[in-house]
Amino acid sequence: MKQHIISLLLLSVILVAGCKKDPKPDTPVTPDTTSAPAYLLNEGSWGGNDAGISLVNLNTGDIILDWFDAANGRGIGDLAQDLVHYGNRLYATVFTSNTLEVIDPATGRSLKQIDMGNRGPRYIVPKDGKIYVSCYDKTIVRIDTLSLAIEAACPLSGMQPEQLCIIGDNLYVCNSWQYDANGNSIFDSTVSVVNLASFSETALITVGQNPGRIKALDDHRFIVSCSGDYGQHPAQTLIVDLNSNTQTPLPIAATNFDLYNNTLYFYCTSYDSQSRPSASIHKLDLNTLQSEPILQNYWADLPYTYCINIQPSTGNLFVCNSPYTSNADLFIFSREGTLLHKVEGGILSSKVVF
Repeated sequence: MKQHIISLLLLSVILVAGCKKDPKPDTPVTPDTTSAPAYLLNEGSWGGNDAGISLVNLNTGDIILDWFDAANGRGIGDLAQDLVHYGNRLYATVFTSNTLEVIDPATGRSLKQIDMGNRGPRYIVPKDGKIYVSCYDKTIVRIDTLSLAIEAACPLSGMQPEQLCIIGDNLYVCNSWQYDANGNSIFDSTVSVVNLASFSETALITVGQNPGRIKALDDHRFIVSCSGDYGQHPAQTLIVDLNSNTQTPLPIAATNFDLYNNTLYFYCTSYDSQSRPSASIHKLDLNTLQSEPILQNYWADLPYTYCINIQPSTGNLFVCNSPYTSNADLFIFSREGTLLHKVEGGILSSKVVF
């Protein structure tokens, strides 16, 4: 519920100023070489200029909260939107600061801060030595990972783009929403198809209203989460088959999701009449499309669930509970659902990268 969340974020800017944060280490910290580290993206508060990247030791559960800050003597900026690990670098979009940060994952040091102008960079997907960034100026920007230069921008015909994925020779981009001339929210219902070779939009696929999250499932299917208009059109999640040109709705609308083998892990957030959230967590077999609830004993501890990510090498689940007025908590579960670690994150922890 993007508009709902944005309103709460604006109200919480002052409140988060007093949130507790661990002291910054005196020197940069190198990831533990005996265990693949996890990098925690902390979105930060709107206008607070307090986004960050933390380093999590998966053996001990220890966290260096201000890992990026310590390595660079500065923060990453205002509203960190996305983080990916591609090749030997981390790439982070910082939405309000209009930057793309290129980071050495071994030291946390910034290799380059790319000025994105006034584009409003959102989400990233990499392929073949390029990274593609969706931007709120209604473009997809292509950046070469060798030169770290912006090569081209592809205009889109939809509204503000959010997540994107790659299947074969095409990008698939969610076109979400925007404000009209009177300041009212209006909603798109399409996914743009962008051919990578020509780097041009070639088609639009109509899905549910306000698509925002998308992920490739295999070589001919993607899943897309549509938030709806918070009124007449409810949220829904669809599996789109490009071969058969069919769309299959899931039994439960997913707020966010991640994929492990042939199982989709997702959560669904809802709000009561007092704007108090609750979240349920599920897994879905992509062969049968049968879902089942998981981690029910922890749902009460995760009302502000803000991300779910799966460690590819183990299947362990990483779930962030991110209230708007205090630091987040990162829960790390085994594949079987056993709580391994609970770690205090930053402000609005929103993604875990491995």
